[in-house]
Amino acid sequence: MTRHAKTARWATLVAVVAMATVTGCSGLIEGGVERVVEEAAEAEGENVDVDLDSEDGGFVVESDEGSFSVGGDLPDSFPADVPLIEGEILSASAMESQEGSGWAVQIQATGEDAFERAEQSLRDAGFGESEESYSMSSGDMEMVGLANDQWQVTLSSITSEGVVSYTVIEL
Repeated sequence: MTRHAKTARWATLVAVVAMATVTGCSGLIEGGVERVVEEAAEAEGENVDVDLDSEDGGFVVESDEGSFSVGGDLPDSFPADVPLIEGEILSASAMESQEGSGWAVQIQATGEDAFERAEQSLRDAGFGESEESYSMSSGDMEMVGLANDQWQVTLSSITSEGVVSYTVIEL
């Protein structure tokens, strides 16, 4: 199976799991959705374990190739040396595989200068420009890419919404 086909299949499975989670499935429906997704993956030759948590809207998909999780809490595996701005975690996800790890976190921050504070916090922790670094701003959207020896962080925000997003990948 091509990498594109495998990625498309995984995206479809994750979308089904996400839809079931967002709709607030009961325990009975939750178990049924888990089974259907696992059986569909097995039919494609994949060994997959799906765990929905309708109470907090999160889910975990694990396979022989890695894992993907989404929820409202910061994943335990999130790097401790990547500082986050204070605020309510709206969503957090983690993806771990043999090729590396990555995380995405969205935080509802307070104050108009949330993006600047988040960027400064990263810089204070030793993150700075690298070959992959960039900075852009358009209207009320801001984005910057910073790195240290271990992590590449893309920080973005739509200032009018007060949401600061972090995408962290392992170098």
